[in-house]
Amino acid sequence: MQQVAFLTQHGKVPLLTEALAALGWQIQAVSGFDTDLLGSFAGERPRFMTAAECALRKAALAAELSGSAIGIGSEGSFNAGPYGLGTLNQELLCCVNIDEGWAVTAVAQQLCSARSWQLTEAAMLQTILPTIPDGQLLLVKQGSRLEKALTPAQALLCCEQWLAKGAVTLEYDLRAHCSPERQQVIRLAADNLRQRLQQLCPRCHKPGFWPELPLAGLPCADCGLPTSQPRGLRACCRYCDYQQDFLHSSGFADPANCPQCNP
Repeated sequence: MQQVAFLTQHGKVPLLTEALAALGWQIQAVSGFDTDLLGSFAGERPRFMTAAECALRKAALAAELSGSAIGIGSEGSFNAGPYGLGTLNQELLCCVNIDEGWAVTAVAQQLCSARSWQLTEAAMLQTILPTIPDGQLLLVKQGSRLEKALTPAQALLCCEQWLAKGAVTLEYDLRAHCSPERQQVIRLAADNLRQRLQQLCPRCHKPGFWPELPLAGLPCADCGLPTSQPRGLRACCRYCDYQQDFLHSSGFADPANCPQCNP
């Protein structure tokens, strides 16, 4: 089994184990670095890098701290969903191989519940707490005070005590070990990482040759003019610049998406 180092302090190793075992990899947690220094979900420390840069930095640190050739780092983010509806959780997993000189970053995203409430009285908790999904932990904020990883019962006690000094904020704790929904997205990212690692460039044979650049111009089924609809995806090797297009089996776009037929 290939030993692979994963820098995490939030219990993510089991979320990767099944997907990456297919590669003959054994994932081992690496400690010795506080990943919250690169940004935290509770907001104590802002993230000063992009999510991709942060995942790459963690992967490099995993390899460095463990002495392993292969390191994995992860980073999650939460943003407004499509058309501003809901919250979109995106998870990145970056894998680096120091000896072979490559890095592959996988991605998965899914709408999720990332809820927050401003509380002014304890009675409000009677309608909120029964809606909390099983396994989802909470955090409570009041000024500089912060309590994390609270069960609903613990959050109730904390809020009741703190409300005596003013309003409090109750939120989902979005760290991976506290959020079942986020755990599911990380599992999807691990499966995507496995697929990308198995996809080798036809020219230089490095992994990560993945079709993800949209190719616009799918012709309209009525007039034949190009539309903004994708006609396929392009894979680009970041090491030797080899490119390959993967076209969709459907050869035409719905006229409803054509700027000529449906201006």
